[in-house]
Amino acid sequence: MVKNNTHNSDMEFKIESELFALVKSLTNLNNKYQKGIVNEIFFRKALKSAMNNFLKLNFTLRENNLQLPDLLKRMNLSQEYSAVLDLINRVSTLNISDAELTSKNQSFLELPGITSEITTSFITLMDALTLEGMMKKDLIFNLFDELNSNLGKFPGLDDLSEKVKSLYNYTTKQIDRLTIDDKLREKLIDDLYQIFKEFQNKLNLKS
Repeated sequence: MVKNNTHNSDMEFKIESELFALVKSLTNLNNKYQKGIVNEIFFRKALKSAMNNFLKLNFTLRENNLQLPDLLKRMNLSQEYSAVLDLINRVSTLNISDAELTSKNQSFLELPGITSEITTSFITLMDALTLEGMMKKDLIFNLFDELNSNLGKFPGLDDLSEKVKSLYNYTTKQIDRLTIDDKLREKLIDDLYQIFKEFQNKLNLKS
C-alpha cells in the first residue's frame, strides 16, 4: 500500500511538473511572438507541437483519475491556464498569411488551426461540466454548439459530430438531473472524453 501511494505521488508530481512546463512554455512562446522574436509560421508550428503535448497530458490526467481544477488550484496556476486557453482560441482564429493563401496546400495548412479550435472546445466543455458551468445551462448548450460547429470544419469527422449531437440531445433532456447528480455528470464527461480520444486517434496525436 505504501509503495502504491508512493507511485501515485510520483506520478502526480510528474504530471504537475509537465503541466507547469507546458503552461509556461505557451506563455513564453506568446510573449516572444508579441515581441517579434519569432515569426508567425514558427509560432503556429511551435504552438501545435505544444498543444499535442498538452493533449497527451490530459489523457494522463484522466487515466490517473486526477482532477485538473484541483491541480491548477494547488499549483496556483488557474489564471495562467485560462490565459493559455484564450491564447489558443485567439490563434486558431488568426487569418492565414498571404503566402499560405496562394499555396496549393491551403486546406492542409488550415487544419492545425481547426485542430486547436476543436481541442479547445472539447477541453472547455469538459471543464465547464466539471466546474461551475452546470449552473449556467445556456453556457453548456453554447459550448456544445461551438464544439459541433468546429467539428464540422474538419473533413472526415461526421461520425464524431453525430456522437456529440447525440450527447447534446441527451443533455437537453437531462439538464436538471445533470445539475445535481455528480455521477450522471461524470458519465457525460467520460462519454465526451471517449469521443475526444477518437478525435486524437484519428489525428495520431496520442503516442
